[in-house]
Amino acid sequence: MAGTGSLRHDEMVYLKSLANALQELVVSLFEEGVSEILVNPGEDDPYSKIAGRYGISREALLEEAVKRGFLKPVVADRLVFCPKCGNTSFKARYACPSCGSRDVEKNTLFSHVMCGYIGVLESAPKDARGNTLCPKCSRPLGTQDKDWVKIGVTYRCKGCGLTFSVPSTLLECTSCGNVFDHREATYKEIYRYSVDRSILANAYGQVLSKRVAEAIASKGYKVHFNAEIITLSGLKKKVPMLAEKGSEKFVVETVFPREDDAVKAREEVLNAYGRTLDSNEKHLIVAVKAPAELSRKPEHVETIRGDSLEDAIRKLREKLK
Repeated sequence: MAGTGSLRHDEMVYLKSLANALQELVVSLFEEGVSEILVNPGEDDPYSKIAGRYGISREALLEEAVKRGFLKPVVADRLVFCPKCGNTSFKARYACPSCGSRDVEKNTLFSHVMCGYIGVLESAPKDARGNTLCPKCSRPLGTQDKDWVKIGVTYRCKGCGLTFSVPSTLLECTSCGNVFDHREATYKEIYRYSVDRSILANAYGQVLSKRVAEAIASKGYKVHFNAEIITLSGLKKKVPMLAEKGSEKFVVETVFPREDDAVKAREEVLNAYGRTLDSNEKHLIVAVKAPAELSRKPEHVETIRGDSLEDAIRKLREKLK
């Protein structure tokens, strides 16, 4: 039973870490205006750093973002990975397909156009300047496809003497030293991710509301979501967030530009103000990157404006001291 309980605790810790990493990813993508990301294996990037801060893999973080819908994967490439450590940098060597020896020589068959000689290029002599000479007429070979032509390539194993046209290829991982061939290699897709800005904006709004509620609660307030207040006309009205501490009470709104559009950003602010006009309750609007209209507010409305989510949360905590 202890083992089962420990497993459940580990799972809960992991899921909490994944959720926190996902929140940071949402904020990063939204505030930086990212529309597409390409993840290269073995390269450090902002997403690896986010995942690493929470002890999870980059792949797990991106897979969760795909499940949530704000990342759309497209296969960008396919690469060979070391089956032992996952590295993508290798030294390639030829080996004999019969005995496995790495002592394999390459023989390039060529024909010298001027004298008609046919032989092995690698065995041809060279002069003092390093020019390859024809073994028959002793003239420099000159330019390929003009003075001489390549007929074909064969390979010879110096261990068992076998001659063959296609050698086996061995890859040695430069990271862990593991040696493997194409049959043992890990071969998988590399993804490019397009960002669905609409779904991302909804996720960002949820993160902003959550962080605002946590900051207010940390100052001793009780926070109620989807709470009811009484309007000036005596009707009940739902508000997204209501904070209470003793006799103090105020409605909380969050505002941020969902799109990179100044007109729509202004409408977001004006709509937020409009929702405050049918109530005498105090209102606190926490805004990220809100336009200048935020400064022209009704008397019963307080505003906090941050250039980023973290900046807004910092200013909120300072205001509630």
